Amino acid sequence: MNSSSSTMSFVLSQKGKPLLVMDDYVFRLNKTTNTTKYYRCENRDCTATAHTDLNNVLLKERATKESTPIPKIYEEESAKMILKFSTIAILPSQREMSSSLNKARHLETPPIPDSQIFDIPYLYTRTIKNEEFLCADKFMKKKTRILLFASNEQLKMLFQNSIVLMDGTFSTCPKLFGQVFTIHSIKYEQSFICGIGLLPDRKKSTYRFVFEELKGLAVRMNLVFSPSTIITDFEPSLAEAIISEFPSSNHIGCYFHFTQAVYRQIQHLGLSIGYCSDESIRMTCRKRMALPLLPSSVVLKCFEDLYESVLLTSSSTLDSLKPLFEYYENYWVKTIGIKRWNVYGIRIKTNNNAEGFHNRLNLRVAKHHPNIWIFTRCIQGEEIRFNHVLIKMIGGLTCRTKTAATNAIQQRIDTLYLRYQIMILLLMTYYSDFLMSLQKIHRRKEKNN
Repeated sequence: MNSSSSTMSFVLSQKGKPLLVMDDYVFRLNKTTNTTKYYRCENRDCTATAHTDLNNVLLKERATKESTPIPKIYEEESAKMILKFSTIAILPSQREMSSSLNKARHLETPPIPDSQIFDIPYLYTRTIKNEEFLCADKFMKKKTRILLFASNEQLKMLFQNSIVLMDGTFSTCPKLFGQVFTIHSIKYEQSFICGIGLLPDRKKSTYRFVFEELKGLAVRMNLVFSPSTIITDFEPSLAEAIISEFPSSNHIGCYFHFTQAVYRQIQHLGLSIGYCSDESIRMTCRKRMALPLLPSSVVLKCFEDLYESVLLTSSSTLDSLKPLFEYYENYWVKTIGIKRWNVYGIRIKTNNNAEGFHNRLNLRVAKHHPNIWIFTRCIQGEEIRFNHVLIKMIGGLTCRTKTAATNAIQQRIDTLYLRYQIMILLLMTYYSDFLMSLQKIHRRKEKNN
C-alpha cells in the first residue's frame, strides 16, 4: 500500500468505539500507550495493523534539537495537521506525549556541566553539516575559559570585509560564562553574523585574547584580520582592547547608544518635564545630540556656540541646562574624545544590526541563561541561516528596503552635508579672492612708496 496516496479518517462504531478507516479498510483500536495507539484490521483473519502517533518522529526531532518548550512544539505541530474532530479526539494529548518527548530530549542532551572544566561532545563542535564550528577553546588561566564558534565561511567573510560590528549580550548567555560576544560583518549592505564567543567577563585582557585568537585563525587561512572600521558601543575595556589590537582601524561608537546615553542623563538630571514642555530646552538638547553628525573639526566650536546661546536665555533655563553641558564636556569631550563618537560622512552609524541579531537569538533560545548545549544547538541553527542568506544574496537578493521615513531622514542629512560642503567651497573662494585683493593693494602701496 502506497502511504503517500493513502487516505485516513476516524469514525465511531455502534458501541462508540473509535475506528480507523484507511483506504476503505477499517481498523479497531487494540492497544494504547502513552504516545501511540495501535489498531488491528476488523477482519479477525487479517493480520494487518496500523498505529497513530501524531507525527511522533517529527515531534521527537524538534524536542531534541530545539529549546522550544514541549507544549509549544505540540501545539505548533498540531496546528499544521488538518484533521477532523473525530480524528483529533482520539490522538494522544500533549500531556500523554510530554513524558516521552522529555525523555527523548534528555537522552540526546549531554550532562549539564557545573563548572567551566568540561568536555564538549564532538557533535557540539561541528556545524549541522558536520563542518568545523568550534574554532577556539582556550583557558586564559585556570577556570577562565573562552569558546569561539564560527565556520570557515563565516571567518572568511569576517577577514575579507572592511566593516565590523561588535556587541555583547547577557540574557542568552549560559550560566557558566559572563557574556555572549558577537562579531558581525557587512556585505551586500547586509549584516552577517561571523563569530560568536562565550567569554568569562568583560575585561580588556579577555577581549585582547579573543582578537589575538582571530588574528591567528586569519594567518592560518592566509588572510589578515584588520578591519578599516569597527563599530561598537562605548564600553571602556572593549575600546581599550580595540585600540591596542587594531591601532590603524577607525573605531566608531554607536550613534544610537550615544543618543540613548545623553537622554538617560537628561532624565537623571530631572530635565524630562522641561524636555517635553519647554521648546528651548528641547531644541538645545537635540542640537547637542546632533553634534556627532557634524565634521569633527567644527564640533567643539559648535558646542561652545551652543553654550553661549544658552547663556543669553533666562537664568532658570541656564540653571537647568548647565549640569548637562558640564556632563557633556567632562565625559564625551574630555573622557571619550570627539573622534570616538563622530559619525560625519559615515553611512553605517550604529551597531543596531548586532542588537537585532541578539533579539532574534533571544527568541530562538526562548529562555534566560540556557545550558551550554541548548545554546550551542541554537547557534548551530544560526550558522545554517548565515549560509542560506549568503547564498540568496549571491543569487541576486537585495537587502531589506528601508522605510520611506528612514530614506527621507538620510536624504535630508545628505542634503545638509552637500550644502555644508558648498558653503565651505564658497568661503574658500571668498578668502582666496580676499587675500588676492589684499596682495594687490599691498603691491600698489609699495609702488607708491
